[in-house]
Amino acid sequence: MNKTIYFALLLALAAVACGRSSAPSETPQPVPTDPMVETLQVDCGIGDTCKELVIRGDEKYTLPDGGASPFSGYADPTIRQGDDGVLWLSYSWPHLKFVDRKPVPSVDIHLAKSEDKGNTWDFVSTLFTATPISNPVMPSQAGYLDYEVVNLLPATINGKETWFGVTLNYFVPEQGGMSMRPSDSFHIRVYQADSPADLANAPYAALAGGATAAAWNPSQWLIPDDMSAADKRTFFWNEPSLYYENGTLYLVMVAFNLKNREDISRDSVYVFAAKPNGQPSSWQWEYKGELVGNTEAIMLGATRLTQVDVVRGKQGDLLLIASPDDWNYDIGDYNHKGCVIMEIISLDKPAVKKDDAGNLLLRAKITDSQANELGSAACSYDPNSATGILFTRRNKTQSALTASIWQTFLQP
Repeated sequence: MNKTIYFALLLALAAVACGRSSAPSETPQPVPTDPMVETLQVDCGIGDTCKELVIRGDEKYTLPDGGASPFSGYADPTIRQGDDGVLWLSYSWPHLKFVDRKPVPSVDIHLAKSEDKGNTWDFVSTLFTATPISNPVMPSQAGYLDYEVVNLLPATINGKETWFGVTLNYFVPEQGGMSMRPSDSFHIRVYQADSPADLANAPYAALAGGATAAAWNPSQWLIPDDMSAADKRTFFWNEPSLYYENGTLYLVMVAFNLKNREDISRDSVYVFAAKPNGQPSSWQWEYKGELVGNTEAIMLGATRLTQVDVVRGKQGDLLLIASPDDWNYDIGDYNHKGCVIMEIISLDKPAVKKDDAGNLLLRAKITDSQANELGSAACSYDPNSATGILFTRRNKTQSALTASIWQTFLQP
């Protein structure tokens, strides 16, 4: 590889935060299991229990000279089955763009499908791609609107199938790349279309956190009522997930606080709800409450829970999939601790299932003992897929990020 490009890569990737860091970790408390429900467990770093997912027709990104890229792979999956039995998979596709021979890390969202219950997968299309724009807050600054952390959801409304989608969006400047993403550009977009592929050009609502600039023209600012006054002004939304039931669309997200960033104990998972009638920009979102936070994370030897997914399990119970996290002070980044699966009692009055002593009850747990000090995480699940829970294994360093999606075959 050209040495100039190599050293530019090191600078550009040094602070990449794609994905969905080591503070002194809290000592994990023993996590009780429900005596009526087995807690499924797998370590994807040992043996061949887990299998890497292959997507035909979608190669991982390589450099222009054909060499291996330090920013590549598949990550942040969402898997959902439509009414016709076809399984759909959306995922992040990290790659590099080159501006004046300088690499700019970027993320596209790709779409694949399976017509044989998840045994084989074929690439369908690029759902969302980084788009050249000027920063609306600073119009003289050129860069890209990036998409990350997609979540898909089919629903039947008035006898007709519809598809919802949600993405995290932010501005990546040409000069500085991921490390210079302005925090006031982070926002959430919610879409609705007739099919997963149609979400690419679907109408959407832009939803803001407290730190999001008005120049991004959000349809609504979503601010938790019970968040502290100081935090209400200094957070953005991340890691969104959708769930639909009885005419209500639920949006479950993680609040990332910017002030004293290393203190991620304030980052909780919150629930909002709307009636999806009319155009997405007209939907009115109502705050429902905090689902899980630092209290639950401590029970798992972590500081917060993030990278959420909400889905009905094999037995019909509502499940929350999440990644326990803490902060790696030496590296200055998040340390992912695999995935855990809990049962949701309610989204209208947000709560997860615990025992009589208030301890979490886990339905499943996924780890990667071969991961480095920044860990692996980000999972999704559809009980109709032979893959079981999908798990993102990654190798993230200060100069690279490569990732892949693995089948765990766990079916909670």
